[in-house]
Amino acid sequence: MSAIPCASVNLRTMADGTLRITFDIEPAHAQNAFKLFASPGTPAAIAALQVGYEAKSDMEIPATDKPKGGALSKLAGRWCQEPEFWAWINGAAEMTWPIESADHAAEFVRDMCGIDSRAELDHDEVAAEEFHRLIRGPFAKYTQARG
Repeated sequence: MSAIPCASVNLRTMADGTLRITFDIEPAHAQNAFKLFASPGTPAAIAALQVGYEAKSDMEIPATDKPKGGALSKLAGRWCQEPEFWAWINGAAEMTWPIESADHAAEFVRDMCGIDSRAELDHDEVAAEEFHRLIRGPFAKYTQARG
């Protein structure tokens, strides 16, 4: 279970009797909130905390809530299967061991982008930027130069 500190700012009763509560979340916790509540209807529980209590924010998302991959993770996955991508990594990066498999290439991508799963490329802006800057752009130049 994960907790995100927040403060209630509005409370009202809807026409059908549903209670609607609006919460403000500090910018430091916004990314975690987006990860947990990416789609409307996500189940949640609320608890009032004592004033001054700071909730623990262990944003480990359970394995069943892992983000699904989109276009970037699929592209990275496809490239990790290609020996030409392995050759580019081996030539462009100072590797302590050669990239000789799709698993090695996937590990390289994860390490370069600071992620645990390629699926995060589609949900983490910083990781996506790193992917474009460190991998996609340079690999595109490499493939264009080779023809």
